[in-house]
Amino acid sequence: MKETKQRKTGEIAAILLSVWLGIVATTLSHLWSYYNPLQANPILLNWGSWIPSWWAIGPYTGKETAGLVVWLGTWAILHWTLGRIEVKLKPWTIGFAVAFIVNLIILWPTVYHTILWWPSLPNTLPGGEG
Repeated sequence: MKETKQRKTGEIAAILLSVWLGIVATTLSHLWSYYNPLQANPILLNWGSWIPSWWAIGPYTGKETAGLVVWLGTWAILHWTLGRIEVKLKPWTIGFAVAFIVNLIILWPTVYHTILWWPSLPNTLPGGEG
């Protein structure tokens, strides 16, 4: 009979933190794309060009790539560091839930327009319709 080894709670904390950081990276790349599309969108298109049919999705592929790279990179680092210790999961779970909700509120257009001082943004849209 094989005996199973109990996993450390730090592994779960590492997952929660890395997922949240990936979400934040996606959010920040979205806000960058909104605020400065002439600079951000070509870079985001380049980042996402490895995804099949990337041209049909546009700069969203770069936003997905930014979130994926940050999520996997931080997960690897945090799993190696936090994964070896025991932590209390209740504060980590509550912190993740609160941070997720705050991020969701920031993505609400009314909120991020206020944060970015919209409608007083620079006219950055092609053809001057911004």
